[in-house]
Amino acid sequence: MDADSWAKREKRFSNKFKAGRDHIPELFKGFDLPSEIEQIALLGFASNKNHQTIGGGQIKLISELLEEIFTVIKTKDYVRSVIPENYTIFRAFQVLSHFGNIEDIHWKHQ
Repeated sequence: MDADSWAKREKRFSNKFKAGRDHIPELFKGFDLPSEIEQIALLGFASNKNHQTIGGGQIKLISELLEEIFTVIKTKDYVRSVIPENYTIFRAFQVLSHFGNIEDIHWKHQ
């Protein structure tokens, strides 16, 4: 994260999340949007033991997000449920999940 106080981080993320809420309807015009937008602060170097939220959004570690993605992808049959190539990173994750041994990955947050 950074060396700022939690009060400064709270303000910074609050501003970012407000900007998101202000612009999401225009960016996704024509889509059926939920009334409540789930906002997540995705952090690489942090802990969510003492703070689970920031600026009105949930704190999620990158390792947690990757674990969620791989948990879903590894349930998909590689031949029958191929992720389209235009979703490059998810397709790469599917290939890794099929040909690699993701069971041996130890997610840092555990």
